[in-house]
Amino acid sequence: MTGGGLEFWGAVIAMAVITYLTRALPFLLSARSRLLRRLAEGSSLAALGPALLAGIAAAVIVPDVMALHGWPQLLPYAGGLLATALAARRLGNAGVAVIVGVAVYGVLLGLAGGVA
Repeated sequence: MTGGGLEFWGAVIAMAVITYLTRALPFLLSARSRLLRRLAEGSSLAALGPALLAGIAAAVIVPDVMALHGWPQLLPYAGGLLATALAARRLGNAGVAVIVGVAVYGVLLGLAGGVA
C-alpha cells in the first residue's frame, strides 16, 4: 500500500466494522423492523452493504494502481478483476468468484515480478 500505516489500519478497521454490521444487523433487529424490511433483498437498499465494501476496496486499491508504471505491474490488478467478474457471472457465487480473482491476481503478480 502506498499510504501511511495509519491510513492502512483505518481502512482495515472501517472494512471490518462495515462487514460486521452488514452481517450482524439482521440478527439485532426484530422481524417487524422497518429497517430490516428496507434492507431485504427485494429492496433498493439491498445493495448498500456490497456497495460500501466495494467503495472501501476501491479506496484502498486505486492509490496503488495509480502509482504503477507500465503494463507488467498493472496486469495482476486487471487480470484479477477480470477473473473475478467472469467467475461471478459464470458461477453465480460471489465468494468463489473472489477466491478465483485472488488466485489469478497472485499468479499474475508472481509472473509480473519475474518479468520486471
